[in-house]
Amino acid sequence: MRWVKWILPAILAINGAVMLLAPAWWYPRVPGVIETGPLNEHFVRDIGAAYLACALAMGWAVKDPARGLGVAVASATFLTLHAAIHLITPFCGATLPWPLLLRDFPGVFLPAIISLLIVRSCRRRAMRAEA
Repeated sequence: MRWVKWILPAILAINGAVMLLAPAWWYPRVPGVIETGPLNEHFVRDIGAAYLACALAMGWAVKDPARGLGVAVASATFLTLHAAIHLITPFCGATLPWPLLLRDFPGVFLPAIISLLIVRSCRRRAMRAEA
């Protein structure tokens, strides 16, 4: 079951790479993205770079939890703040927020939750290494 820990870094890496290399292809395929306005390839690539950095950080944290705690925290911070924006924004519009929150759960909220679990695991490993 050790391979399960690699699912989040793999998904983040794939998403980030596609955003960097093919933003016009990525843009209409992610549910809800086209509702945010017209495609800005530079912006999509910027966020793709952030996702790729998160993938590398989470990969390091999974491979070496005790030494990867700091980068796991940085990655989880981005993913959690991203999720917070997606949590708050639906309540600011005229439409019912629940369908939007359900739509965003697998691609936004779940990665943030998993990243926080990885941080917790890294913290435990780091504390054990110090003892």
